Amino acid sequence: MLDAKGIIGGFKRDLTGKTGKQASVLYSSQIFAILLGVISRVISTRALGPADYGVFAFFITITSLTVLFFRFGLFSSGTLLIAQAAEERKERELTGALVLVAFIMGISYACFIFFVSFFIDGVFHTEIGWILRASSFLLVSMPFMFFINSVGIGTNKIEKMSLINVIPKTVFILGALIMIKAFDIDPIHLIILNICSTIVAVCVIARLYHPLYTNKLLNLGKIWRKTKEYGFYVYQGEIANQTTYHLDGVFITYFLNTTQLGFYSLAMSITNPMSGLSRAILLSMFKDFAKMSRIPKRIMLYNFLWLAACVAALVVFGRFIVVLLFTEQFLPAVRLIAPLAVANFFQGMYQPYGFLSAKGKGKWIRNVAHAEAISNVVGNIFLIYFFGAFGAALASAVSKFIHWSMLRRYYKRFLREGEA
Repeated sequence: MLDAKGIIGGFKRDLTGKTGKQASVLYSSQIFAILLGVISRVISTRALGPADYGVFAFFITITSLTVLFFRFGLFSSGTLLIAQAAEERKERELTGALVLVAFIMGISYACFIFFVSFFIDGVFHTEIGWILRASSFLLVSMPFMFFINSVGIGTNKIEKMSLINVIPKTVFILGALIMIKAFDIDPIHLIILNICSTIVAVCVIARLYHPLYTNKLLNLGKIWRKTKEYGFYVYQGEIANQTTYHLDGVFITYFLNTTQLGFYSLAMSITNPMSGLSRAILLSMFKDFAKMSRIPKRIMLYNFLWLAACVAALVVFGRFIVVLLFTEQFLPAVRLIAPLAVANFFQGMYQPYGFLSAKGKGKWIRNVAHAEAISNVVGNIFLIYFFGAFGAALASAVSKFIHWSMLRRYYKRFLREGEA
């Protein structure tokens, strides 16, 4: 068992090593993005007010939810193939193939949003359909976000991938400040600006990846075969897990209103960053995980200490953060911080078990995601109906605990099978 001196010494070595530096770069970009996000939310909430900001948040919720269906496991398969590639040229050729995949998915997604826009107002009693139609052609860019992450993780080019955390928010803030000086802001202005900010980031980072478009059919075939044996199982899990996780925003709008969704979104924006470091460590180690036989115990220890400290800090200072940044108009968000902090604690705790993805355990990942999906649906329907937005936060905490406990059990099974 390591003593305190040994733990500190090991931490210093890990922090200055390759993985530590990459995780630090990625998380630093996330922290900077958080600060930019706070600024953008301050600008948005003060320019729009609670009601219009709720419309803006609902647009983000709908697009973030529906775009998840337009992956089909192709990007997960691309990540694994790139991570396993022995030569840089093969990585670049696979990157080029994923550009084509993202473009096809983008066109399909834009057509889908245009179609859905004619029905959404009748279901949710909103007036957002015309905004979806007006912006649908720009949403071709959204699947490229999956491309950026897929290639960055697979090639271990964490520094380049980390730019996706900074560039869009920087462009958004600059654009929003110009708009505010020029004319009165409506939700559609910030929505269009938000999409265009993403397009700028995608174009810059995709160019930095230096994709090659040779052997396109060969590499598309590789991605398709890997999708059938691995990626589609991951996709099934991702769809079940992430889409049902995003249902909280849909059900809050349906049972309550977009204003309550705005409060919930703000509370999530305050608590979500705590699991970012856990995710950064996973992404930095993904390529190494493919070669390891187990997760280093020290990674688990660092992760736990960080997440526990974050929960304590958010519970103590949550009210102060909300009032300081968003004014007392958004005080209803304070009571949501504690349960969402617990949800992010378990979300951070299960990030190292992404080790199983690096080992190609697609069916296990799917099974865990399906269990969480059931919890998300049941929890959101009943808890939001009875407890409102607070119920959505409770449902998230329960679902993330289930995800963590099941991944932990599968990891132990992996270790037993390796020893057998």
